[in-house]
Amino acid sequence: MAELENKMNKDISNMPAEVRDRFKALKVLYDQANIIDHEEEKEYRLLELKYEKLYATVYSKRRDLLTGKSEVDQSLVKAFDERKTVRSQHDKFSSIDVEICDVKEIQNTTKGVSGFWLRAMLSSKHIAEQIKEKDRAILAYLVDVRLELHEHDTGFTLFFDFEPNSYFNNTTLTKKYHMSGNNVIEKCEGCEIKWTAGSDPTKTKKKKKQKKGGKKTNVTVTVKCESFFNFFETVDASTCEDEHEEKDEDDEHEHGHGDKIDEDYELGNCFKDDLIPLALEYYLGVIEQESDDEDDYGDEQDEEEKPDKKPKKSKADEPAGAGAADGQKKECN
Repeated sequence: MAELENKMNKDISNMPAEVRDRFKALKVLYDQANIIDHEEEKEYRLLELKYEKLYATVYSKRRDLLTGKSEVDQSLVKAFDERKTVRSQHDKFSSIDVEICDVKEIQNTTKGVSGFWLRAMLSSKHIAEQIKEKDRAILAYLVDVRLELHEHDTGFTLFFDFEPNSYFNNTTLTKKYHMSGNNVIEKCEGCEIKWTAGSDPTKTKKKKKQKKGGKKTNVTVTVKCESFFNFFETVDASTCEDEHEEKDEDDEHEHGHGDKIDEDYELGNCFKDDLIPLALEYYLGVIEQESDDEDDYGDEQDEEEKPDKKPKKSKADEPAGAGAADGQKKECN
């Protein structure tokens, strides 16, 4: 910011005298606009913190229902039935086709709703791309995904709560995003996962030829592999990748560190703004998302001509106006 300030002042000083005063005045107006912008960010953050606490109250009740900790509040059931009657009278509602929830997966559940978050995550295209087959058995123990906005900066922390399991000893995994402003990411801080022996899906063993004493021998080395749980690594904008980490010589060229931190933040934001508030919609399969063909089509267009690719809820919810999360969060693409 200081560098930009100095450059603008220098450019104005070198302008012809007849326009210099005009640009000095324009620079002062520019500064005034920046002050207003900073004040707006502060006010918006306070408002965001206020309402996130209200969301958290609702999400806590959702968690208790899913885990079977609480009994079903019959007043909520009654409210659903009343709203369903109103919806069914709307002409558009009856003509909308949505995916039917497969009750076979939950009909034998005596307490709570098992596999809720795994199914919701697999229904989100962007998140599902990060989940490998070996991750699914572990994510089946996921019982809640929570959000906490930071009060000391503009970042946030994601909490992934798990049932006790045989894969790792943690009960909660965290990912913290330290930010100094809107979309200004300083650090994506992960956590240590205390894997039990042989359970780490982010590592695999591979045989590799190695020269020793003038002879080539096959040795078994541990290399990094694709897994959703790589999400819990720390990515710091001010550091380079760990040099001690062994890379497989056949690995493809990796993205630059800037790309990596952007991709990490995009996934974190997908949980924050999309999956957490719209978990039920994803679980039930009523979120419309772009197809691969639409992705290819969009890549061929100029930036100004690209179609809106954000996933959206099915219009089945529109007649009732009942989706509490409608419009409250920016959905992830």
